[in-house]
Amino acid sequence: MPSPMDPGRDRDFIRVRPSGIHGTGVFAKRPIPRGTRIIEYAGRRLIKVELLEAAARGERELTYVLNLDEDLAIDGAEQGNDARFVNHSCEPNCEIYIFDGTPYLYAMQEIAAGVELTFDYKLQSAGALRISRALSRELFPCHCGAPMCRGTLVALPKRRARTGRATPAQLSPPQD
Repeated sequence: MPSPMDPGRDRDFIRVRPSGIHGTGVFAKRPIPRGTRIIEYAGRRLIKVELLEAAARGERELTYVLNLDEDLAIDGAEQGNDARFVNHSCEPNCEIYIFDGTPYLYAMQEIAAGVELTFDYKLQSAGALRISRALSRELFPCHCGAPMCRGTLVALPKRRARTGRATPAQLSPPQD
């Protein structure tokens, strides 16, 4: 029996249909083992600055945009595939990994047939300014319905390391 990561294995895991989370979603056609690469997030590669300038002028929407790095994004609305319909969840069952500049959706856990696939969009501010949590909930509301839903597609700010004096445990080497 081939392993789930075997390149010769049938990788047609998904079905696109209406979603209870938002609009259109992607669902497992059959059980998907944890760690399985499900689909590439395909689309036109764009320079983020140009993409944001075009959006500010009202020339394009940012609906299916996935950030690759600081400079590039993929617009799944152009030359994209079914991965663009994977909805956000604050408690996702999938995550994006990028290998050699190509993003792939991977199963974080066993996913049963019929379950909607989700990943955490972790939206971030395009500029240096941060928007308030209340405004992020208004502008980018989350509809995932997860028990620990944060109410927004925007990522929580990263916690800063505590500053102050080191404790004795931090100063002394570990004891055998």
